[in-house]
Amino acid sequence: MSYNTKLVIKVANLYYKDGLTQESISKKLKISKYQVNRILKRAVSSGIVQINIIDPASNISNLEEKLEREFNLKRAIVVENDGLSDVELKSKLGQATAGYLLEIIKDGDIIGVSWGTTVNEVINYLPPEINKSVEIVQITGGSHELSVNLNCHDITRRFASKFGVEPHLLYAPSIVDSKRMHDLLINETSIKKTFEYFNKLTIAIVGIGALYPKVISTLVKTGHISGEDLKSLKKNGAVGDVFSYFFNINGEICSSSLSGRLITMPVDDLLEVPYSMGVAGGELKAEAILGAIRGNYINIIITDSVAAEKILRIS
Repeated sequence: MSYNTKLVIKVANLYYKDGLTQESISKKLKISKYQVNRILKRAVSSGIVQINIIDPASNISNLEEKLEREFNLKRAIVVENDGLSDVELKSKLGQATAGYLLEIIKDGDIIGVSWGTTVNEVINYLPPEINKSVEIVQITGGSHELSVNLNCHDITRRFASKFGVEPHLLYAPSIVDSKRMHDLLINETSIKKTFEYFNKLTIAIVGIGALYPKVISTLVKTGHISGEDLKSLKKNGAVGDVFSYFFNINGEICSSSLSGRLITMPVDDLLEVPYSMGVAGGELKAEAILGAIRGNYINIIITDSVAAEKILRIS
């Protein structure tokens, strides 16, 4: 059935511009509701009415797709950063990571947890009780100098409490003074037992550190690394770290004075984790995130729009 063009325009205006229902238009023009529906379909198919869908998150979606395609990631989640403070950004990243974790977690998972303020925010956004049967493992040693928001022992305990389980803790510093001390500690019974879980992890939540002035100051001040360690790392082009493994922008582990002194999950085990989630954001962390991706230490990235744009620009 063909319809007069004027009638099509009239019906389209009443429906799309004036917001009348099809039933109201039917009564107003004294035509059936069926005819109104047919006319509206005709208005679209003929081009009289053109529908444009504006996706306010299209830029974010594009960034996620580009990151996944460029680096062959399992998933990229990007949050909008329109001038967020450091605290606000970490909170937003924590919320996004917690949401994704709840999507993928399943009974039987063995989840490794590292340290950092952003990882701490992930825990803040998880519900008080999660009805999944999982095991929680601390994947890097701690430091008594670090605050509760950074310390891996406290973070791992709080994370495990969400599932009502006792965590597998690593009772050792993340960096020790010598290789001899390292070798003694990793053969200690409780530490050895925790190490046995590393090659069984199904999910790892990893904070990504970056070497810029504020962070360097914190690492040295807390005794996480020494001034000599720092000189050695900078000399070898380190841009960031995942649980104390420092790497350059190409993802290569930097040979430094830290070699043989780390009490942490071996890199080879991390590379085999099915879901290795890196959580970090901000322009200053872009090079560190890029290095972590290139080194395959993470296969999922949760970051922000500012960092994502810079990563794609410099890659």
